[in-house]
Amino acid sequence: MNECEQAKANVYELLRGELCAEESAPIRAHIAECPSCQDERNACEKLTNVVKRACEEERDSNCPPEALRDAILRSLRAEGPGAVV
Repeated sequence: MNECEQAKANVYELLRGELCAEESAPIRAHIAECPSCQDERNACEKLTNVVKRACEEERDSNCPPEALRDAILRSLRAEGPGAVV
């Protein structure tokens, strides 16, 4: 596998910090010198950020309102320990 293939094959792991220093150093060095691999890294980083934001928005939209959560917790506390839920 040449340096470009290796860099492109490991770019997501590199972006997520999943590679040890020994593995990431040569890949980072190659990307710093290779415009094609820089483009690949930038595209992967953008995609990763878009997916991350979408997941955060989905998670936030599925959370109950804080007032509802607080009301449920107050109700459970009022029933005391050993209450059947």
